[in-house]
Parts: sequence; structure tokens; C-alpha cells
Amino acid sequence: MTTEAASAEAPRGAPADAMQTGATPWPAASTAWYTVLILILSQTSAMLDTGVVPYLAPYIKKDLHLSDLDLSWLLGASFGLFYTLVGVPLAFFIDRFARKWILLFGIATWSIGTALCGMAQNFGQFFVARFVVGAGEAVNGPTSYSIIADLFPREKLARGIGTMQLGAVLGPGIALFFSAFLIARFAAIAPIPVAFGVIRGWQLVFLIVGLPGVLIALLMATTLREPARHHIANQIDASLASQPRSVGAGLTTWFKDFGAAFRYLFKHGNVYGVLFSGLAFSSLQSGTGQWMPIFYQRTFGWNPADVAKLNGIVQLIGVPLFIFIGVKMMEWFDKRGRNDGPFWALIISRIAALPLSLIAPLVHNAWLSWSLFSLALITVGMAGPSQNVAMQTITPTALRGKLTALYLLIFSVVGYSIGPFVTAIIEDLVLHDESQIKWAIFASTAIFAPVSLLVFCFGVKPYSREVARIKNLEVANG
Repeated sequence: MTTEAASAEAPRGAPADAMQTGATPWPAASTAWYTVLILILSQTSAMLDTGVVPYLAPYIKKDLHLSDLDLSWLLGASFGLFYTLVGVPLAFFIDRFARKWILLFGIATWSIGTALCGMAQNFGQFFVARFVVGAGEAVNGPTSYSIIADLFPREKLARGIGTMQLGAVLGPGIALFFSAFLIARFAAIAPIPVAFGVIRGWQLVFLIVGLPGVLIALLMATTLREPARHHIANQIDASLASQPRSVGAGLTTWFKDFGAAFRYLFKHGNVYGVLFSGLAFSSLQSGTGQWMPIFYQRTFGWNPADVAKLNGIVQLIGVPLFIFIGVKMMEWFDKRGRNDGPFWALIISRIAALPLSLIAPLVHNAWLSWSLFSLALITVGMAGPSQNVAMQTITPTALRGKLTALYLLIFSVVGYSIGPFVTAIIEDLVLHDESQIKWAIFASTAIFAPVSLLVFCFGVKPYSREVARIKNLEVANG
């Protein structure tokens, strides 16, 4: 079998017969990197659709007559809720059927949801629209990481994931410049009467940013190859290698599959527990980012469009550079025979970002505050690839979709839903003063960031032992 044939072996349609065992060849470099490019476009589309929301939040709040607590539901909870209800159950199919079609469906769904945000006339309609966006994006992360883990061997996985995560950086960066231009152009226009109400300037932004996903879905359908899956013999119960031949058969084994996933999760709880709990605490702190445009508007009088331009520069230049540094750091540890490189990259980035994040909301100079927040953002960016490399390295192919969905559930529900809500509660119910949002941001950071750092420190040795176990299995199986 040629390498190219292996990369194209999985079916274009429903069942994925290419759940192979043994020495499955890795795809050719050109095939692997083209697939990464498509995944970058997918990530960019996803982040483009969600990244504009915080910068449009002041206009949404004003026109829909919302409180900060109401706004916190739209910023995160509406998005994360559908991930919980649909994203995790759908992960069953990611592990058993052709992944590119699942991802294509997700892109189409979140693009429609973004367009619906542009037509919402009240809180309820906007909530439902964000619900639909969450439905589509629920499959994006688990599917993309499952695919990329079958494109590169372990020693090259960090570079592959780091490159793919450029999409998670480019998306917000493009969204910021895009929204800055569109806000400046359309924010002050008179509402446009339509059959279902009116279209305001901020709604036009949503309608426009929902369009690129359609083109990306078409490109994916016509050019992307489904990679063959790579199993490590004896890493997991061999019974999971038997795949159903129809969707109906798959549904009957849903509970069995997830039961196996949870058994594996708890059997290796010393390392998965650290990854999951550490991500939960860091997501609670990162939820404050949803309030940054509002913080600068209330504290320093900055226009959201100006904040978007400035942060767009950071997203497009600073964060990619530090992602590259994080990847090189992991490769530096790997070349020296260390199994714990992803965790050390994660810990180093958190230590560097912590003081910056604590000081930034409290300084009295707007430019100094923005500079500190920007440095904290790009420093934390180093850790993005490391967490996902760690997760994909230790997770068996047969469980990768399900366990990755559960892992990303933490970020989506806690980071997008609970994190912004916690900041709003501190502000509305404790401080009772919208102008003091800086203290709500500071409190969330001071509580959750140090805890997440401590948790990750406890994971270094368990992760190193688990990687050593996997390497031994590979050697034993030739």
C-alpha cells in the first residue's frame, strides 16, 4: 500500500472502515500539510464567528436593553449550552465515521447560526442563534484534533497542532480588524426596516462574517482526504476496534462506547484529572477576556472599534510568534529525551503570564494596561498547543473523539459560559457598580489563575510516566 493510498483509504461517506491496526503508513507530507491548511481555515471560520461578539457587546446590550448578567448569557452560556447537549454525544460518530463530513456539517451549521445572530430582534432570538453557533462548533475541536493526530507521528505532532492552532489565532485577529472596520462603517447608521423588524449596524457584521464558512465547507467537500486512523496495539481493549457498519448499529453501541471511554478516563485519572481540572480553572480565569472591550470602554473611554484594531495586531503578530516559541520549547524537551515537554511549556507560560494578568486591570494608564494584557495574552498563547499535544499523545485513537469532546467541553462550558458569568456576578452582586469591572476581572484572575498553575504542576510526573508506557507499547509492537 502506498502512503497516498493510505491517506485516502477511509471512505467518503458514512462508515469509516479504515479503523486500522498495525503499521499503517503516515500520509505524505504534502497531504498532511494540505489537510492542516484546511483545518486552519475551519478554525479561522469558527473563531471569526465567535471572536466578534465581545466587541459588539456594547451595541448588543444597548439595542436589546440588557443588563450585564443578561449579556453574560449571550457572551457564553448560550454558546456552551448546546455544546453540552449535542457536542459530546456526537463525538461517538467522530470515532466511528468519516470525520471530514462531520466537520463540514459543523461549518455549515455555525455559519447559519452567525447569520441568525444578525437577524435577532431580542434576547430570546439572539440566545437561540448563539445556540445554533454552539451546535456547529461543538464538533469542530474534537474532529479537527482527531484528524490531525492521524497526520503526524508523535515527534512531529507538536508542530502540526501548533500550526493548526494558528486558525484559533488568525480567526480572532481577522475578526477584530474586520469588525473594527465594519463597526466604524456601520455602527452609526439608521436601523434598516425589514419584514421581521430592523437590521442595525452591529447585525450587519454578523451577517457578513457568516459568509466565509460556506466557501470553506465547499473546499473541504471537494479536496480534503480522510486520513487512515493509527492504533497502538494493546493501548486499549481490542473490542473497540470492531466498528459498526451502519448509523443504526452505531446508535445501539453509544452507551457501550462512552462507558469504555469513561473507564479509560478513570483508569488513567492521575493524568487526565490534571488536564481536565487544570483546564477548568484556567478557563474560569480566561472567561474574563469576554469583558475586555467593555472594560476599556467603561474605564478609559475607548471605542470598541479602536480596541478591536489594537487587539487584532496582537492576535495576528504576537500570538503566532509565541505559539511558535511554545512548539519549539516542546521540541527542545523531546530532543533531549524528556517525555514531559508539553507540561513544562504549559507551566512556564502560566508563570510568565500570571503577574501581567493581575496588574493589567489595576493600572491607571490605558496604554500600559493594554500592553500588559497583550503580553499576558501572547504569553498564555505558548500553552495552547501544549495542552492539546498532551491530550492527543496519551489518548487512544478509538477514544480520541469522545475524550477530546469531553476535554473541550470544559473549555466551552466553563470558559465561554461560566467564566463570563462569574465576572458578571462579582460586578453586579458584590461590587454593585458597573464602573468597577476592573476589580471583577482582577478577582477572577487572582482566584483561578494560581490554582490552575498549581494543578498543572502536579501533572508533570504522571504525564511523563504515561508517555513512557505508550512508547514501550510501540517498541513491543515493532
